[in-house]
Amino acid sequence: MEIMLKRALLILAMLLSTACSWGTDSESAIGRVNDVKGNPRLFRGHRYLELGPDSNIEIHDSIITGLSDKLQVTLRDGTIVRVGQDSELTIQEYSGRARPARLRLTSSGGQYRVTTGKLFRRDGSSLEIGTPVVTILAGSADLLVEHAVDAGTLTVVQLGSDSIRIKNQFGETELLHQGEMSTISFGLLPSQPAQIEKSELDAAIESTSLLIRR
Repeated sequence: MEIMLKRALLILAMLLSTACSWGTDSESAIGRVNDVKGNPRLFRGHRYLELGPDSNIEIHDSIITGLSDKLQVTLRDGTIVRVGQDSELTIQEYSGRARPARLRLTSSGGQYRVTTGKLFRRDGSSLEIGTPVVTILAGSADLLVEHAVDAGTLTVVQLGSDSIRIKNQFGETELLHQGEMSTISFGLLPSQPAQIEKSELDAAIESTSLLIRR
């Protein structure tokens, strides 16, 4: 009887220890990796860390993928961030549980898709993506960005139906309808919205979709 009691207490202590460590992680974690392909990395502070399923994501983390890598992160409010190959994306600011919600990202290049959660439907909520070419602004949104650094071009594709503003020092444009896109070349204003072909749209979506399905 005494042995069984000791075992029960030991199991309870282990559970409490796990809960405490999870609570500590949760205080700084704003999201988690829930699918991954290849060997993406994370730059946090002054260190590079490997990313795998269930890895925590924190504010100021930079997600870095190579030529064979893809990654999907779900933030606390349900916002999904999909990062394609050869990309860099940094989470600068996040307040997914606040009213209004806010997410600010920066990127130096690559392919990524952002699908905001339900909280971003509240008035005043904002999604902002800063790049060397343009700033992308939205509230509730489903959008895809492909930034070909070598070519000096960036394309934004509207996958939802809420307004997406794209602006730089030379001008701005707005995407209002699903399948619209705007292409921006370095040093030029954003192009007027153009409807993308379905085959091109499917290919763009696939660029950030993971081949592994769970």
